[in-house]
Amino acid sequence: MLRSSFITELGWGRIMSAASNFLINDRTSFCSSLAADGWHDQDGEKSYEWWHFDALSDDGREALVITFTDNYVFSPRYAAPPGSGPQKVYPPKRFPALSLLYSVNGKTIFRSVSEYTARQFNGEAGTTQCSIGKSSFHLDTASYGSGYLISIDLPIGPLNRLKGSFEWLSIESDLLEPDKSDDAPNSWNVAVPRSDVTGHIEVVDRKGRNKRRYSFRGTGYHDHVSGSESFNDVIKSRQWGRAHFVDTTVIYKLEDSRGSEVPTAQFFLIRDGEVHQREASFEQQLFRRDKFGIRYPRRLGFETDDGMRLRVKPYQVIASSFCEIRFLSEMTLMLRDGKPRRTIGFSEFIAPKNLKYRLFRRFTDLQIGKNGRGPIL
Repeated sequence: MLRSSFITELGWGRIMSAASNFLINDRTSFCSSLAADGWHDQDGEKSYEWWHFDALSDDGREALVITFTDNYVFSPRYAAPPGSGPQKVYPPKRFPALSLLYSVNGKTIFRSVSEYTARQFNGEAGTTQCSIGKSSFHLDTASYGSGYLISIDLPIGPLNRLKGSFEWLSIESDLLEPDKSDDAPNSWNVAVPRSDVTGHIEVVDRKGRNKRRYSFRGTGYHDHVSGSESFNDVIKSRQWGRAHFVDTTVIYKLEDSRGSEVPTAQFFLIRDGEVHQREASFEQQLFRRDKFGIRYPRRLGFETDDGMRLRVKPYQVIASSFCEIRFLSEMTLMLRDGKPRRTIGFSEFIAPKNLKYRLFRRFTDLQIGKNGRGPIL
């Protein structure tokens, strides 16, 4: 039995794909909808939305994460207090960004975050497409299926660029439509819980000559998060993860937000074209700090009233900063049949509070490329 500093019971039921969208809590709604995957064009300075794509290769060696955001919540400029110096760099006060992480055998091969001016973000409200700088994604349909086409063009230094092309072909998607009467300020749209992912990354020099090339094939995931409130003022910490088993995809989120006495958890099973939400308790143990000072659990567990269990064991850090850590994690799922299912998945721990401090914002800024130029560090 895991021991932890807190355990909370959550009164949830089962949600089927034919049901309408539902509230995770009074501030966040959940759906799985391609129609709702378009840009919402929120105009608040602290509003944000991001489109997240991740995948693991078929042999489990390679990890790929790509995120487009119309207002980067981990930007030092987004996090700076009103009237402070960094906020004056890019008027107006919105900071689009694109990030890419590619690792092999737990070793980071490429990690790039590039921030752009608001003028370099192009989207159309209600359409599932956007471009940031020279990179873009859009939803497309072909004879063999539908999915997302992603094009990447990022600086990785003064002399080289990272270019990539990927296809996120939907396997399970569009499972739970949103409720248009819902007025929660935040939304979580797991538009495509499972995808077949293929593509490549290459490094080119200033003359366009290919220096290195990596091909990728694996299983992926895509979600879309949006909010009208300041992310860093609302979220104290967030743990999130997902894993693909042969017959099931599992997604969880454990969030500690301001004003709540204990964290709230969400635990979902996607199986046979349906979304199942389960009543569950959670446990944490073996806390430690990473090299940037973030304190996180090395064991996380969920258990439902009907005996299903999920155990998450982070074993390899693939990226870390002053405000987030990404892991490869061993995940073990036990369903009603009593047979343990084990696989490797992604997990993440976010703690934006460090960005309140000017020194941390300065160091973070050195790791972010700007306006088509690579980062200093």
